[in-house]
Amino acid sequence: MKKYLVLGLILIGFTSLASQIVLMRELMVVFYGNELSLGITLAGWLFWVAVGSWGIGRFFVERVRHKLAFFVFAELLLALFLPASIFAARAIPLLLKTSPGEIIGFLPMTYSSLVILAPTCLLLGFLFVLGCRIYAPKSREGPEHIGYVYVLEAIGATSGGLLSGLLLIRVLPPLYIMLGIALLNLGVAFSLTWFLEEKRSLLLFPTSILILLGLSLFSFGKVEDLRQASLDLRWRTYHLLTSQNSIYGNLVVTEKDNTYSFFNNGLYNFTVPDKLTSERIAHFALLEHPEPRKVLLIGGGVSGVLKEILKHPVEKVDYLELDPLMVTLAKEYLYSTEEYVLDDRRVEVKNIDGRLFVKQTSDKYDIVIVNLPQPFTAQINRFYTVEFFKDARKILKEKGILFFGITSSPNYISEEQRNLLVSLNESLKKVFAEVRVIPGDTNYFLGCKSKGVLTLDYQRLMERLNERKVKAKYVREYYLASELSDERIDYLEGKLLPLPKVMLNYDFRPISYYYDMVLWSTHFKFSLAKIFKKISPKGIYVAAILIYCAILLPIWLRKSRNEVRPVAVLTAVATTGFAEITFQVLTLLSFQIIYGYVYYKLSIILTSFMIGLIFGGWWASKIIEKGRGNFLNFIQAQICICIYPLILPLIFLGFAGSSGKFSTYLGSNIILPFLPIIAGFIGGFQFPLANKLYLQSRGGLVRAAGLTYGVDLFSSCLGALLVSVFLLPILGIPVVCLMVALLNVVSLVLLLRGKGAD
Repeated sequence: MKKYLVLGLILIGFTSLASQIVLMRELMVVFYGNELSLGITLAGWLFWVAVGSWGIGRFFVERVRHKLAFFVFAELLLALFLPASIFAARAIPLLLKTSPGEIIGFLPMTYSSLVILAPTCLLLGFLFVLGCRIYAPKSREGPEHIGYVYVLEAIGATSGGLLSGLLLIRVLPPLYIMLGIALLNLGVAFSLTWFLEEKRSLLLFPTSILILLGLSLFSFGKVEDLRQASLDLRWRTYHLLTSQNSIYGNLVVTEKDNTYSFFNNGLYNFTVPDKLTSERIAHFALLEHPEPRKVLLIGGGVSGVLKEILKHPVEKVDYLELDPLMVTLAKEYLYSTEEYVLDDRRVEVKNIDGRLFVKQTSDKYDIVIVNLPQPFTAQINRFYTVEFFKDARKILKEKGILFFGITSSPNYISEEQRNLLVSLNESLKKVFAEVRVIPGDTNYFLGCKSKGVLTLDYQRLMERLNERKVKAKYVREYYLASELSDERIDYLEGKLLPLPKVMLNYDFRPISYYYDMVLWSTHFKFSLAKIFKKISPKGIYVAAILIYCAILLPIWLRKSRNEVRPVAVLTAVATTGFAEITFQVLTLLSFQIIYGYVYYKLSIILTSFMIGLIFGGWWASKIIEKGRGNFLNFIQAQICICIYPLILPLIFLGFAGSSGKFSTYLGSNIILPFLPIIAGFIGGFQFPLANKLYLQSRGGLVRAAGLTYGVDLFSSCLGALLVSVFLLPILGIPVVCLMVALLNVVSLVLLLRGKGAD
C-alpha cells in the first residue's frame, strides 16, 4: 500500500499546482487580463488550503476512524470538483449579470474567486494533513515525516507545473486538462480502495463508475461538447466564432449584427467596423505632424486604424502585434472587409513585444501611435510609464510625436479620473518638450520632441486634411470645431494642472495602474474607491511600524526564552510565508512589466518555486532524520530570507535597463523564470525545521503539521492580496522588497531572543 499512498501524496501536489495554473489562467481571462486577479486567485487559493489544513485537518483528522477510506473519498470529491470549477469560472459573468467585455468589480472578483476555489482547495489542504497522519501513524511520529510529505507534495507540484506549463496548456483546452487530472485522481483512489479492510465495496462502485464515465466522455468526443457548452455560458449574448489559446493568451472573436469583436485575455480590444474610433486615432495623430512619412503602430492595426493611416502620404507603417494569432484570426475573419489592409506594400507586420521593439530598434519614426486599452493591467500600463516614454522619444525624429488615448468625458471629469489623467500627463511632460491633450470622450495625449509642432487649432488641422485629400466621415470641420472648442480645451487644461498627491507612473511603481483601478471601482454599486483613496504611502509606513512593534511584543513583555521560542518559530513561519508569496508576485509582475507575456511563463515561474521547495525540504528532512537540524539552522534560513529581497530589485532593474538580445533571452528564459528556485529552497528548508522545533515545544504531529502549514498559507494569502492590490502600485517594487526584508529582520530579532542551548 505504501507505494500507492506515496503516489497519492505526489498526486496531491500534482493536482494542486496543475489545477492552480489552469484556474489562474482561466480566471485571468474571465477578469479581463487584469493581473490583480493573479494576486486574488493566489490569495484565495492559499486561504482555502490553509482553512483545509489548519482549520479542518488539524481538528478533524484524529476523529476520522477509517483514515484511508476517507482519503479515497476525498479523492473522489476532488475528481468531481476539478472540471466543475471550469464551468463555474466561465459562468461568473452570467451569475454576476455582466456582459462579455464588461469589467467586473473588485469585490465581485474577490468573492466569486473565493467561491469557485473553495471546494478544491479545502480538500487539498485537508488531504495534506490526512496524508501526514496516514504516512506517519502515531507509533512513529516525527518531524521528518512531515518534511517528507511536504517534499512528496512538492515533487508532485513540480511535475504538474512542468507538464502543464510546457505541454498541456499548449495543446489542450483547460477543460480537457482538468478532466485528465480528475481521471488520475480516480485511478489512485481505485488503487487504494483495494487496501481497505472496511468500506471497500462502498467506495469501489462509485470510483469505477466515475472512471468509466470519464473515459466515455473522451472516447465518444463528448468533452468537446462540454467545452463548447462552457464557453457558451460566458459568451451567451454573442455568436462565438472562435476561442483559441496561444502562448501569449486567450483570443476570442465574436460576431453580432455584422460586426466582429476581438477580445484578448477577456479584455475587449476593438470592433470592426468602428469608423469613428479608427478615424479619431489615425487622423488626430497624423494631422498634428506637418509631414508624416514613417509611422510605428503598436497594437490594434487590424481594427481599421491602419486603413485610415494609409490615407495620409505615409511611406512606411510598422505594425507591432505581439501575438501572431491575432493577425491569423484577422486574416480569417476580416479578409473580406474593407478594413483589412495588411497586404498593402507600405505595411510591415512585426510579431514582437512593443516595448522590446522600441528599446532595440535603430529606426526613426515621425509618429508612434500606442493603440492599446488604457492602463487597466500591468501588461498595458508598461506602455504609459516614464521609462517607455523615454524609449519612445529616442526613436522619434526631431519633430516626432508620441500619441495615445485614455477614456474620459468632455464635460465632466471626476476626481478619480483626474488623478489618472494628471499622472499620465505629468509623466509625459517629464520626457517631452511639448505636451498637448485633445478633449473628448477619449482624451488623446500628444508628446513632441520639439516645441511649436503641436496644435489644437481645428482650422489648421482641417487645412492639412484638405491638402492631403483625406476622405473622412467623422473627423470633419464641424466635428473638429466642437471637439476643439476653447471651452473644452480650457476645461481640460484646468483639470490637468498638477496635483500634489498624484505621482508619476514608473515601470516598477505602476501608480497609474492603481489610479485606473480606483476609477474602475467607482463604476459599481459597492465601491471601494473611498477606501482605496485613503491608502497612502505614509499610512502604509505607519501600519508597517505597528506590525514590527507587535512582533517584538513578547520581548517587551519580558517573556522567558521557553515562552518566546514557539511564538518566534510560528512568527518566522508567518513572515517567511508572507515574504515567499511576495517574491512570487513581484517576479510575476516584474516579468510582465519587463517582457509583457507572463501568461506564457506563469506555469514555469510557479513551478520553479516548487523545485526549490523540493530540494530545501528534502535536505532539511535528511538533516533531521540524522539527528541534526537545530535552532541555529532555522536562524540561518531566516537570515537568508532577510537578504534575498534586497537582491531582487537589483536583478529586476538590471534586466529592465538592458536592451541586448542576449540579456533579453537570458532574463526572459532563464533568470526570471527560475529565480524563485532560490526562495523556494529557503522556504522548503525552513518548514521541516519549524515543525521539529514546534514539536519539541508543544508536541502532536497533526497539530504541528496543520498549524505550521496553516500559518504559512494564511500569511501567504495576506501577502498575495496586499502586495498585488496596494503595496506594489503605491510604493513600488524596491520599497516593497525593503519592507519585506525589515519584516523578516524583526522576526529574526524575536528568534534570537528564543535562542538557547539545543
